[in-house]
Amino acid sequence: MKHRTSAVVAVTAAASLMLAGCTGGGAPAPSTGGDGEISGEITFQTWSLKNEKFTPYFESLIDAFETAHPGTTVNWIDQPGDGYEDKVLQQAESGELPDVINLPPEYAYSLASAGQLADLGSDSKVIDEYVPGGVQAYEFDGIDGSFAFPWYLGTELNYWNTALLAEGGVTEPPATFEDTLDAAQKLADAGVPTFSSVPTPKMLQIVGAVKDIYKDGEFVFNTPEAAEIIDRYAELYKAGAVTPEALQGAGTANANINSFNTGGVAWTTAGPNYIDKDIAVNAPNLLTDVAVTSGFGNPPLFVQGISVAAHSANAATALAFAEFATNTANQIAFVKLAAGFFPGTVEANSDPAAFSETPVNELQGTANELAGAQMADARMTGAPQYTEAMETYAAQQIALAVTGEISGQEALDKAVEYAQQNVVE
Repeated sequence: MKHRTSAVVAVTAAASLMLAGCTGGGAPAPSTGGDGEISGEITFQTWSLKNEKFTPYFESLIDAFETAHPGTTVNWIDQPGDGYEDKVLQQAESGELPDVINLPPEYAYSLASAGQLADLGSDSKVIDEYVPGGVQAYEFDGIDGSFAFPWYLGTELNYWNTALLAEGGVTEPPATFEDTLDAAQKLADAGVPTFSSVPTPKMLQIVGAVKDIYKDGEFVFNTPEAAEIIDRYAELYKAGAVTPEALQGAGTANANINSFNTGGVAWTTAGPNYIDKDIAVNAPNLLTDVAVTSGFGNPPLFVQGISVAAHSANAATALAFAEFATNTANQIAFVKLAAGFFPGTVEANSDPAAFSETPVNELQGTANELAGAQMADARMTGAPQYTEAMETYAAQQIALAVTGEISGQEALDKAVEYAQQNVVE
């Protein structure tokens, strides 16, 4: 097993902070969780989700499962946000991995590669009920199997400043990323910048210029299509479509959002709750000028999942509880407490109004609907082997290409070389 640094803790921490109610339970899953008797004791581990706001939900969930399956006991433990990966690896190495465990894809990869997680694609009868992109996030290159049920998900939409678009003669928000590049040139001619961040390999994967970040033991994001987009950015930078701050903040989060909120750029991407939770609070004067559209190409997916230990002493019970905790009723109950997140089953996402907060602004309702609709196409970007340090280095090289110091292809080749030299298998 390997150790890696990841930003996935931010997703869990955000969910924990947003959990503000006390519901739970739901009808028991009809599946028995495969062969074997559902009985005995199991341990269920979550990540930074045990507090006065969230504890009642899990207590209710566990009570409902134990009532539906007499003779079962579910012991719930929770680990703090910091050091979670270290704790999980220690548990696995000492033979004490919990029977059912909350894992992001990066950590699941480490355990799956060491044979520590059950293949839910083979063991579960309900795997097809989950969001395809969420399932695929736990299917790893070189390892056969599906290693988690998608539990709570996030994605991003496109947001536009229509007043700035109009200044450049753009009457409708661009429908594709190629259209956005064309619009950026028109806007630049009118003195309006569009971008305050540079492309990164993950962003290039979203827009379809990169198919895979890592494949068959090699980093492969240095494609001609990706290089072409970077070179196009270099042209747009000279024209004024890319702000100078984009280069200073290469690889940092929220650069475009901050500029968008202050009216500095015409476009940004953000989560589905951006209207009510950010714009309405931090930039209310923008509300009447903001439009929202679906994400480009392959919309990004952020996911937390629930896995089952491969060597559980009560495997049938562990699988049945994992199915139960992530069935549609319980997924909806869970994300009702976490504004901006979406459930992991296809059925639950069919009606975002069933779990989303009541919109304060009409546009927020539109954003909720668009996000729910794109869950069917959303896919996780990057790869378990691709670290934050690699993404930051790539962004720095790409920033050099945007200023014309090197070509887009040179920037990507250097980033691939760096990633290959620093990969931890």
